[in-house]
Amino acid sequence: MKELIDNLQYLNIPRREGEVYLALLQKKEFTAPEISKITSVSRTKSYEILQNLVKKGLCNESYRNGIKVFSCIDPKIVIENILSDYEKKKRVADELRITLNELFISNEKVESPLDYIEVLTDRDQIKEKWLTIQQNAKKELLVFVKPPYAFSLNDNVDKETDIIKNKVIVRGIYEFKDLAPEEISNLIKIIEVYQKIGEDARIIKELPMKLVISDETISMFALNDRISLKPTITSMVVDHRSFAKAQKEIFESYWQKGISIEDFKRDQNKYFNSK
Repeated sequence: MKELIDNLQYLNIPRREGEVYLALLQKKEFTAPEISKITSVSRTKSYEILQNLVKKGLCNESYRNGIKVFSCIDPKIVIENILSDYEKKKRVADELRITLNELFISNEKVESPLDYIEVLTDRDQIKEKWLTIQQNAKKELLVFVKPPYAFSLNDNVDKETDIIKNKVIVRGIYEFKDLAPEEISNLIKIIEVYQKIGEDARIIKELPMKLVISDETISMFALNDRISLKPTITSMVVDHRSFAKAQKEIFESYWQKGISIEDFKRDQNKYFNSK
């Protein structure tokens, strides 16, 4: 019985309707109360389900001695009706697919003036976007590294190693503002790991934003909320060569202000006191 009900469900007949239809097969006619006695369906609900079966062409209703009775329709006819309905739906679906696809293709050709701008607020989305930009870099990757980090700097070493092996030039500027001395020491250790794999790195007291520029084409950046001034991970991605070149000019100006890790370590007290 359970397998039959499951198969009827597969044909889009709900479980309780399938149970009632199978019950109707047991004798010529049933009243709604009789159906409720041999199924798990309540007496009140059985009236509703039987009416649904009548509408779907799975059973007939008639009157016997003034009492409404229900009888099942020949299963062969039921299955043929279901298959016929599927064929109609398939034809409609095929026509709809063609029409919708034509609309999709025509709309792809219409370029929105803001198609090159993307706003991301979810941390996982930001992480995935950053990894995609990094992975697809072909020549150059420039980065402002500023808290809060979308993910641990340690977790990105292997991925950056791969692109550097592919001859991508990577330069990073790291912010140390608001970090405790021990946090700065940990940051220096991480930066030195990145230097060992081939990144050219500098450190600076403060950066204006979080930023990555890939191949002078794609920029991804995050700005602090201008009201609360709290760090944010909300990011914008701009796929526009002119904008990326302008952002690179900003990067280069901060690169000139940055300090090499060796100089920073040699005179740490000076930079700590400058905080």
